[in-house]
Amino acid sequence: MSQSANPTRRSLLQRLAIGLSLAPLALDVPRARAADLPLLSEDDPAAKAEHYVAEASRAQGAAPGALCSNCTLYGGPDGSTQGPCTLFAGKFVKAAGWCKSWSAL
Repeated sequence: MSQSANPTRRSLLQRLAIGLSLAPLALDVPRARAADLPLLSEDDPAAKAEHYVAEASRAQGAAPGALCSNCTLYGGPDGSTQGPCTLFAGKFVKAAGWCKSWSAL
């Protein structure tokens, strides 16, 4: 039985193999960019609107143990000192911080 070469199919399979091998690199790019995000300042207008403080122990009205790190809006990995928050796009918040929108996990 003779096998006929199908260059279009072969080309597609080669491109697919290359794409799959490069996928982990492409998925890591957003993490690299996220590591460069600036830290939210307490003087930022958005932070002031939410009564954000970088240290929850200084927050008025914060429940004991309420921290950014255990809030549903916090997106940092476990054990991190800072991470993204859905309220403050493009900026990191301190894991030990707090704001009035804190919501328990």
